[in-house]
Amino acid sequence: MMLQKKLRSTRSFQAEGAFSEGITDRFSNLPDEVAHLILSFLTFEDLTRVGTVSKRCRKFYVSAPSVNFDASQARTNQKQVELMSSLDRYLFHRGDNKLQRFSVFWNFFKSKSVSKLSDEHFRIITWIHNAVRCNVEVLNLYFLALHTTMFALPSCVFLSQSLKSLSVCCSGVILQAPSLSFSCNLLSLRLSCVNIVDESFFKWISFTCKCLKEIQLLRITGIERITIESLSLESFGFFSVCGIKLLHLSISGEKLEEIQLDWEFDARPDSCSLNIFAPNLRKLKWEGKLLNSQNLGKLMSLEKAQIFLEPEVNDFDNLHAVLCSLCKAKVLILNEKTIKALHKEGSMPASLDIFHFGMHLRSLNDALVPAAACLLKGMPNLNTLDIKSKPPRGQPCMSSGFDMGYWKLQNLAFIYHIEEVTIELSNGSNEIEFVRYILEHAVNLKKIVILFQSRSRQSNDVLGKVRKCKMISTPIILIRGTVR
Repeated sequence: MMLQKKLRSTRSFQAEGAFSEGITDRFSNLPDEVAHLILSFLTFEDLTRVGTVSKRCRKFYVSAPSVNFDASQARTNQKQVELMSSLDRYLFHRGDNKLQRFSVFWNFFKSKSVSKLSDEHFRIITWIHNAVRCNVEVLNLYFLALHTTMFALPSCVFLSQSLKSLSVCCSGVILQAPSLSFSCNLLSLRLSCVNIVDESFFKWISFTCKCLKEIQLLRITGIERITIESLSLESFGFFSVCGIKLLHLSISGEKLEEIQLDWEFDARPDSCSLNIFAPNLRKLKWEGKLLNSQNLGKLMSLEKAQIFLEPEVNDFDNLHAVLCSLCKAKVLILNEKTIKALHKEGSMPASLDIFHFGMHLRSLNDALVPAAACLLKGMPNLNTLDIKSKPPRGQPCMSSGFDMGYWKLQNLAFIYHIEEVTIELSNGSNEIEFVRYILEHAVNLKKIVILFQSRSRQSNDVLGKVRKCKMISTPIILIRGTVR
């Protein structure tokens, strides 16, 4: 019996050996650039496993241009220690092989002692030094739970001549500007939840980052004023929440084409200021609170503006000045609060050379219709109109006080030019009455899309009212249900 078992075991082992010898190692035969591309999608742990397969795979392993070290899922200190040691060994064996991308995701456990945290800081800084020594081009640093201590980035990061993209996300990272005497070749800078010591960091950006094309700042702390002047910058994004103490933001760049702002603050609006000089700006998205002092300049090249502000009732003059800066935009999209604040009894509508106008609303409610009508009066060349409605659940709005007759009395000049309309119906009749007005008076209308709530009983009502319209043109009419 034992002899039979041994014989079966021997046959099985021989069969496995024969099978293994028959396998073609296609991966090892790949060109270096193809193998490296495949390895760039692997985590560091998987990359390490590949390195143990063969001598050829080990060569790929130590020369991989992209290293993604993600220890964020390591749930124990022991697992973290093993991963740190593994990366230490890897960087030692890698030597000076060029590193294109290096990403580190690390979790600083709150329960660790000061000495252990200090050791982790030292080793991470050593990794960064090694990456810079390997002429890294893209450096991504993501740290979790670092609010219990502070972590200063080494100056070699900012002095690197090879680094093209830097992304740092961590609530405890301190950024200090290096000497202005050293130039920097950064193309992209993304900072999230970092602490910037003083304004000299942005002076460093303005004076030494001559190639910088993109800046993204998210929840930056520690500074009250940001001033950036750049001859190379093309895209700028600033995103904050209440509690951030920034009071003054000034951005200047002749090559700036896109700006995104989401600025929330606890201070009074009259203590904050915004200044933009971007004569070639093409896209602007601005969310958050309206300031008492803002200067957007003359945006003569503007193609698209999205303004989703939360102005006060008495902010008409400030908001009107903002709107005048956007008068050359081809596409303008406003939220409900901005539209309401732009309406003032007895005021003349702003003259806007807009071709595409969008409104993001809860609904075309009775309080909003006069403000929307006033805005539309100032858009005689309007070609496309898009109205999105998202009524809040359990909070019905009065949306049935304005029929087609009201719109006829407005003498809207755009009705002779409008070609395409998309309108989302809410509760009430204001939207469908506006649809009827367009169908019966828009002489050049080519397409209209009417969206209704799939779970409501609006479909038959919409179809009935559309069929009764005495259409002046022959547009394509699409009626569709949507699920919210």
